[in-house]
Amino acid sequence: GGAVGRATSAGFLVNQPGSTSQKWHRDGPADGFINAFIPLVDLDESLGPTAILPGTHMMPGIRMNNEGSERDNGDMPLLITPMLKKGQVLLFDYRTLHKGLGNYNLEGVSRTLAYVVYTRGSITDVHNFPDALTLEYD
Repeated sequence: GGAVGRATSAGFLVNQPGSTSQKWHRDGPADGFINAFIPLVDLDESLGPTAILPGTHMMPGIRMNNEGSERDNGDMPLLITPMLKKGQVLLFDYRTLHKGLGNYNLEGVSRTLAYVVYTRGSITDVHNFPDALTLEYD
């Protein structure tokens, strides 16, 4: 068996109307972390859902620019943009290329989601939180 998982970081992401898309990114290079994204509203294209390139956690050499892959040899995975309902959970490896899309909702609705980063054992997210050892504050 493996060690029991634990939350290493958590918070909320708010994508307000008029926001632009993020750049493609990985949340970090380390193995052993899983992102859990939980929308607090039903998602649709106008709210700027999260776009993901599945399998890129196993392709560390791929770098993305604003137009697409710097490697254009036809072996890139297909982009997915899950349209989750409020409370559904999207799980993906921390190293997976992803980005939040721009919110162009005309009714003024923000896309709010809760996130939790899980890990096994005692490793911590020193990439995004270099001074954080736990979820507790000093």
